[in-house]
This record gives sequence, structure tokens and C-alpha cells, in this order.
Amino acid sequence: MSLISSLSLSLCVCVCVCVCRPPTVKQPPTIVKQSLKDYIVDPRDNIIIECEAKGNPVPVFSWRRNGKFFNIGKDPRVTMRKRSGTLEIGFRSGGRPEDYEGEYQCFATNDYGTALSNKILLRVSKAPLWPKEVLEPVVVTEGSPLVLQCNPPPGLPPPYTFWMNSVMSPIPQDKRVSMGLNGDLYFSNVLVQDAQTDYSCNARFLFTHTIQQKNPFSLKVLTNEPYNDTLSYNASDPYGGRKVAETAPSFLSPSGSESFKMVLRGDKLLLECIAAGLPTPGIKWFKKGGELPGHNKVKFENFNKTLRIVSVSEEDAGQYICMASNHLGSIRHSISVQVKAAPYWLDKPTNLVLAPDENGRLVCRANGNPKPQIQWLMNGEPIESSVPNPSRQIVGDTIIFRSVQMGSSAVYQCNASNQHGYLLANAFVSILDLPPRMLGPKNQKIKVIENNRTFLDCPFFGSPLPVLRW
Repeated sequence: MSLISSLSLSLCVCVCVCVCRPPTVKQPPTIVKQSLKDYIVDPRDNIIIECEAKGNPVPVFSWRRNGKFFNIGKDPRVTMRKRSGTLEIGFRSGGRPEDYEGEYQCFATNDYGTALSNKILLRVSKAPLWPKEVLEPVVVTEGSPLVLQCNPPPGLPPPYTFWMNSVMSPIPQDKRVSMGLNGDLYFSNVLVQDAQTDYSCNARFLFTHTIQQKNPFSLKVLTNEPYNDTLSYNASDPYGGRKVAETAPSFLSPSGSESFKMVLRGDKLLLECIAAGLPTPGIKWFKKGGELPGHNKVKFENFNKTLRIVSVSEEDAGQYICMASNHLGSIRHSISVQVKAAPYWLDKPTNLVLAPDENGRLVCRANGNPKPQIQWLMNGEPIESSVPNPSRQIVGDTIIFRSVQMGSSAVYQCNASNQHGYLLANAFVSILDLPPRMLGPKNQKIKVIENNRTFLDCPFFGSPLPVLRW
């Protein structure tokens, strides 16, 4: 509560209160820190799974792994930090981090309820070796398209790919030659000069900071007329006066005339069109029935072959058309983009402090596509299996409390889920009967400038909620 006043004095003395909830007030647990839902760890380090909670009395912690009680005391590699639920799994005496992959959930409990962490999917980063293979020289006719496949090993998280030659010089990329989203190297048309180097796909694994190199491809380019390799390259006549058949555009990626792309709300959307042809086709993008999003949201990359939209919203759904053209003609490919959504909050339940015989409600509203299913839990268990409470009524996404009584404090969980993800929120209902209390410094002196405004704060605490008068 604040009192705003125009003061003509340079010194004001007020008796006011700076209040946090008194430490003697009993409070159900609240989760204040936890690991990510999708948690990837480095196999070279100890595994730390965080879970911190506050409450009065201080909560005690337990864990479930893959839905079953995780008996920490029986595993000498696992320790729990004091006054905390954070787990540390060490491998100094042996063991494999992979043996601890799975789904973990933390439970923080005191006399007034149980709060839950998210379900934490623990996975160990992987950097598998590239399969050994002998690559024969790739034979291609001058002017023809070519795709060199990368196929990097499936690491976790997926590696970053790039192309270099065997002496670790980057492969120059341009409108004619570029890497696709899948890591393959695409040639819209091949020049004889392309055979003057080799091509090796590299995979960089972020967690291990290692780079693995695929055995290099070598090219052999066939020409219809003799090639004089003593002549320097001329960009205006890349074929050195030789007659090379021109070709109309055709798509290297994606194939066909139509494709489908699903993207989640808030993620980035990447659409790609790479075309073959001689001369090298240009790429343009359109959206059927409307305009492309503004320049602050849509970006054209990879020499216009890739369209990127950051933070996708429902309005970005629709048909996107890429057109590849040269002077011999043009072709189009239509990509139907569908935007789905993991659950997101419309009204997240918040903690509720009530006095005996008071009324209140917890509201849990979420949206998504498909529409999320709402499930209520009490102290970590489905509310349907709890002891019936005549003062509590569930109406869809709302729990209504009427004339609550002492002893019915609890922590309620709302789980909103669909096939694309879930949300979990804890909200305690604390039943307290406490007289009004003012805490903090007394006779506090506040200096203000004459004829300026100031705030006199008087926080307070009590249950039922006290009425404040100045």
C-alpha cells in the first residue's frame, strides 16, 4: 500500500513497514530452480540435475526416475546436496553416464504439501565416428547438376556441418554452388574448374569441441570438347568458348511441385529451394494470397535459396511458393506450411493465501494446437485420487474453494499437454489465521526534495487480509 503526497518539507519522518512474509509463517513448498526439460549433458563431466525449493518447514526432497521412485541411497555414485534436491552423479570410481539417461522428476515436500519439478529428460551428448568408406571419384558431365551427400553421423545434439577441401580450406559458395539445410553440397551446374579441388564434409560437435572429417570426394568432369587447363578462369565465359548445352531450371531440393512443412509456434521456419539449370537459375519467393512477413521477421539466406522466419506465429501459416528461373524458363514449387503449437499460458495459476471460511479459486488456462488437455494434481497425485473435500469443486480449468478450513493447505499442480509438449505449474493454497503484522524499520527518515512527490510505503501481512488506514 502506498501514500503519494506533495510535500513542502525537506524531511519526512514516517512509521512504515518493509515486509516480506514473516519467517515464522508456515508455507507449502515452492520450486525455485530446476534443470531444463530437455537436458543434454557432457559425458566427460559429472551429471548435475538441479532442483531447489523454498518453504517452511524446509522441504525434503525425493526423485522419480522413469516414473518410479529413485533410491539415491542405494547408488554410491549419486549424492544429494544438503538442504537441496540437486543431484550430483560422479564417475571418478567408474560407471557410464549413459546408464543414467532417462526422465527425472523432483518432489519437494513439507507438512503443507508437495511441489513438483518439470519432467527432466536427461540425455548424454554423443559424437559418433564417421563410418569408414572408400569414395570413388565422382564422374559428371560439364554443365550437369551434382549433389555431394554429407550424411553426418547422428550426434546429440546434431553436429554443425560445413565443407572444406583436404587441406582445410573452405569451399567457396555462391549462387551456383552452396550447402543445403541437410548438409549436402549442391552444384546447379558443374564447371571443369570444379575438379581442381576435392570436397570433404566436416561435422563439428558442440559439446566435445571436436571436428570429424568425411573422406573427401574427388570430381572428374567430362567435356564434349577439349579443355585447355592453361587458360585462366573467366567468369563471363566459364566454359572457355566450349559449347555446353543450356538447360531450363529443375529442382534439386525439394523434389516435385508440392511439399508440406509443419512448424511449432515460436520456433524458426526454414524453407529451401535449390535448382539446377544452365545458366544458374535465380530464386524468388512468394506467399499465396498475401505478402511475405516484414523484413524484421523474414530473412533470405544462402543466395536467396533459403527463406527464414524467426519466431513463427499462427499468421505465418499458408502456402509459400519459390520460383526458379533463367532465360529458358521458370518452374515453381509450393510449400504448404502448417503452424502447430505446444501449450502456452493464457492464465497461469498463482499461489493463494486464504483465511478460514474465505473463498478463492485457482485458474489454469492454456492454449495450443491441438487444444491442450488440462489435468489437476494435488501434492503430485491426480486430484481424483485425493480425499474428497466438500469445500473444493473442479469446474473445467478452475478449482473453486468455498469456506476453506484450517488443515487443508496443499500444493496444486496444473498440467496442460498436447502432442507437442506440456506445461506444469505449481500453486499452493495456504490456509492461515494470523493477526495483522507490520515488520521492518521503525521511525524511518526519508529525505525528499521540496515540492516534489514521494512514496510512503506501508506493506503489511495478515490473514484474513487486513484493512490499512493512514
